[in-house]
Amino acid sequence: MKRHANTALALFAVAVSAQAAADLELNPRNKVVETTENQCASQWKPQETAIIVCDMWNQHWCKGATARVAEMAPTMNKVLAIARERGVTIIHAPSECMDFYKDSPARKRIQTGYDDPEVRAILGGEKWCGGLPSEDDAKWPIDQGDGGCDCEPQCKQGRAWSRQVEILEIDEEKDLISDSGIAIASYMKAKGITNVIVMGVHLNMCVSGRPFGLRQQVRLGNNVVLMRDLTDTMYNSRKWPKVSHFRGTDRVIDHLEKYVCPSITSSDFTGEPPFRFKDDTHIIRK
Repeated sequence: MKRHANTALALFAVAVSAQAAADLELNPRNKVVETTENQCASQWKPQETAIIVCDMWNQHWCKGATARVAEMAPTMNKVLAIARERGVTIIHAPSECMDFYKDSPARKRIQTGYDDPEVRAILGGEKWCGGLPSEDDAKWPIDQGDGGCDCEPQCKQGRAWSRQVEILEIDEEKDLISDSGIAIASYMKAKGITNVIVMGVHLNMCVSGRPFGLRQQVRLGNNVVLMRDLTDTMYNSRKWPKVSHFRGTDRVIDHLEKYVCPSITSSDFTGEPPFRFKDDTHIIRK
């Protein structure tokens, strides 16, 4: 009986090991135009892949934004746990919160020694990227000039964040914490990581423009995709084009898919339906 039990455990261990070593099966949605086609293979090796979690702060100056982060965080945490188990590198990037993590091993692991001159030259330092050449003739799909708060009355703008939202677990032995585009890109280059999945907030600002965001990943020549169901925008539905908050997010996703990079959903990791905000009542969501 003991022999059978040991055999069963051994087979289970082999199965788990095989799953961890298997390629990630992705289903990228690609609408990019010919001038900026960012080819995305449907199979990525986990050891060559990183997930960057952008600005999932514990609190935002906008109450609505804070609530939506908290709502999507449990699904995001599930994706990160599955990806981590598969061997994907998890990079937590809560910008402007590095002091909170000064004693964290995950922070210290990437804090020094990763400043590749070639990477620095491509990024031009710790700079935001407000647009790629492929976007030059494209009209931005929403008006975010008022800061994008959808609350009524609008919340007062100002810095409110101090750390990443607590529900997102950080594995101090495996994960990394950084808000430096140069350090993140240099680490990935040193480790042979060329595939990047970006998730978090806010899509029309930080996710697309940060020094570690979607556009800069494209400029670095990495294979990059957005996880489109685990993101949100700063968009006030009372502004142009006067659609719901969630349709505003869809418009930004559509723009980025056409001019920046493909996208995937959390289903590629969880095998479950994509995440959807409870207030998103639109019948059809692609």
